[in-house]
Amino acid sequence: MEHRWGQRFAVDLPIRLSVPLLGETQSRLTNLSLSGGFITTQMKVRVLSRLQVFIEVPGDALQDAVSIAAFVARKADHGIGVEWCDFAPAVVARLLRDPILCRVQPDRRRVARVPAATIAEILPAAPARRLKHGS
Repeated sequence: MEHRWGQRFAVDLPIRLSVPLLGETQSRLTNLSLSGGFITTQMKVRVLSRLQVFIEVPGDALQDAVSIAAFVARKADHGIGVEWCDFAPAVVARLLRDPILCRVQPDRRRVARVPAATIAEILPAAPARRLKHGS
């Protein structure tokens, strides 16, 4: 049984995936949450491998792709589940706050098991203060 901390949202975003020693590839981010996402890719990556996910915010032609550090949490035949190294990266929070940017919808596979919540209920109004490790 799979347990998740937060609600996932179905998206369809083109991304660039960069894995040390394996190179870069174009892939698709198909679901997104504050803690991670699922990437449809043909790249064969091991669980716990570190990688960079480059996301271009739709409609923001002035900004370069934003890089998010992540690691592979699980593998599937058609892609990989990743967790962000830092919880709620700014670009992810921005995408989830503005559903029009990436056509965000609650992930239909989880609706029966996860109470419905709006994006505004999930995301804090202002970024929380980060705690340093060990404090």
